[in-house]
Formats: sequence, C-alpha cells, structure tokens
Amino acid sequence: MKITDIKIAECKLPLPRPIRLGPVEITTRDFVAVRVETDAGIWGDALGYPRGTALAKSLERMSSTAIGRDTRDRRAIVDGFLQNFINGRATFTKAASLLDIALWDIASKEIEQPVFRMLGAARTTVPVMVVAGYYLDQRSIEDVGQEVQALVDEGYERIKVMILGNDLDFDLRFVEAMYKIAGPRLCVDAHWAWNSIDEAYYTCRRLDDLGLRFIEDPFGPYRARQTQRLQSSLRTPTACGEDAPDAVALFELAQNTRILRLDATTCGGISSAISVTEATGLIGHTVLPHVFMPVHAQLAGAYKAIEAVELIPEASGACPMYELLQRPASICSGALRIDEEPGAGLALNWSKVEKFSVKTYHCR
Repeated sequence: MKITDIKIAECKLPLPRPIRLGPVEITTRDFVAVRVETDAGIWGDALGYPRGTALAKSLERMSSTAIGRDTRDRRAIVDGFLQNFINGRATFTKAASLLDIALWDIASKEIEQPVFRMLGAARTTVPVMVVAGYYLDQRSIEDVGQEVQALVDEGYERIKVMILGNDLDFDLRFVEAMYKIAGPRLCVDAHWAWNSIDEAYYTCRRLDDLGLRFIEDPFGPYRARQTQRLQSSLRTPTACGEDAPDAVALFELAQNTRILRLDATTCGGISSAISVTEATGLIGHTVLPHVFMPVHAQLAGAYKAIEAVELIPEASGACPMYELLQRPASICSGALRIDEEPGAGLALNWSKVEKFSVKTYHCR
C-alpha cells in the first residue's frame, strides 16, 4: 500500500475567553490536522498542538519525502527522515509524531482492528483524569468548587486543577477548598509557574501535607533536574514530561519523576510512546498521558503502566478538540470505554477541519 497524498491543515478554534496557564496565555486553541491517503483508499489521521512551533511547515517538508513510500515501512519513513535531519531533530520530532500516528492508523484499519487490540489488549476500559478550574483568574473559588463537586458526583477518581503559582495565599485557599470537596482525588498543575527550586518549594511544602495525588510541572520543559531535586524534598509525587522532545528525554525523566506525562503527539508518535511506556513500567513508575485522549486510550488498553487518560471536558470550553473528530468519547462513572473502531482513535471529521482551517498544505 503506497502513500499517494498527505493533507495538512492549521486550525484555530475559538475559545470563550483567554486561558492563562502560569506564564502562558491562550486566546485560540490551535491544532494541526494530518490525513495520509493511500492507493488502497485507506487513510490515516492524526492531530496535535503546534504550541508555537512551525509544526505544519515541518510536516510539509517531511511529507514530501513520504509520498510513494510503502505504509508498512513506518520506521524507515519516520526514523530515516529524523536521521537525515539529525541537527534539527528537536524541530521535526513533533511532525514525525503525527506522521507515525497516521501510519499506525492506516495499519490498524488495514487489518480491521483498533490499535489497542493490535498491541494485545489488556483491558477495554481505562480510568479518566478530568481537568477542572480553567479560567481560574476569572472565576471564584466557590464557582470552581461547584464544578469539582459535579465531577466527584460523576465518579471521577482523579480530578486536576490548576493553580496560579504567583499568589501563595490564593493558591493555598484554593487547593484547600478543592481538597475538602475532592479529597485524595485531587491533583494540582502548576503549569511551569516557578524558576527556582526555592521558589517552587515555598508553595509545594505548604501543599505537601494535604495528600494530593501529584503536583504537575513545577518547572518549564527541559528542567528535569530541578524537578528531581524538588521531588527529593516532597512526599507528594511530582509529574512532568508532556513537552519532552523525544523518547530518550522521556526515559530520563521516567527514572527521576514518579508520574510521567507522556504525549504521543509530541515525543515521536505511538512507536516512541510504546517504548517509553514499557520502560517506565519496568522501573515501577507510572505513565499518565497528556490530553489527546482518543489515541492515548489505545495505548492504555494495551499497557497497564498507564494509570489513566486525561480529559478536558467539552463543557469547559477550554479544548474543543472533539469539534474536529468523528466520534465522541464514551465515559461512564469516571471510566472511558476504549474505542473499538479500527484505527488509532483520532478519526478526523475533515469537513470540520476545513471549516476551522486557516492554512492548508497538500503533498502529493
């Protein structure tokens, strides 16, 4: 089966109001959508965040080398391209991730099985970690508390909220109020709020007695050593890794953080995610993938080292990803039923992709 056509679309989806996460402000939710078409009429889809990178242009360059190749030569296509551009590897890894996912999508459709069954299914449902408290700078603690209570009532066993990171008094009042509602279900995301270990410890030590499931991303990407040193001073587990550039960086993180936040759309695709998940499980640590629940659920169905998958509810208005997908998630009592349709999970509604697209690329 040969690759005949690759479509790439940069999409901007409106948000009801700006999201502020630590030092980052998000005014639109941006995605890059990819569809790889073949001479057999089977196509493969993938979706990712550009996060300020030239992801679409990188995909265009990479795609030009994939046209005419056999879809079964997934590793040769993806790894070969990265090897040829080894000095720019970090730039192209996100692009390689989406191409790898699309090729897995094709392979699983060809044999009419979902990816998790291709990998040897271990389960058909997986726990969901739900994210609450978006727009915290524009809402009251009581308002977020009502949202968290509703999620507790719906049966979610992991509920993550974001703190401001620059207002200790507010953060303490907020987390303590949420803990009274959610108890040990509660997880906290600092979203790269701090620069120094002392600065992070000043807040984290005050949270350490609560019994949180974890504190995520105290520092920005590429500061794994600081996270490791902070972890040595805390009882509460730390979590990080969603922006790690490849499998090597993720494996180094896995050894030094209790919960690895892997993202298949960033680290090299399903192929890299499998390697990292297996290695993390062997050292006794756990994986909690970052967003993009449909594809990560496929991995979770095969690997018990993945303790849950992450959901940003559509009702929050913070991540309208499902606007671009064909199928909604099936969640009951805080658990996701893994999609049994052949594919890698990220089945795109291409008419919606075109509706929200601001720029398209076509490689054939």
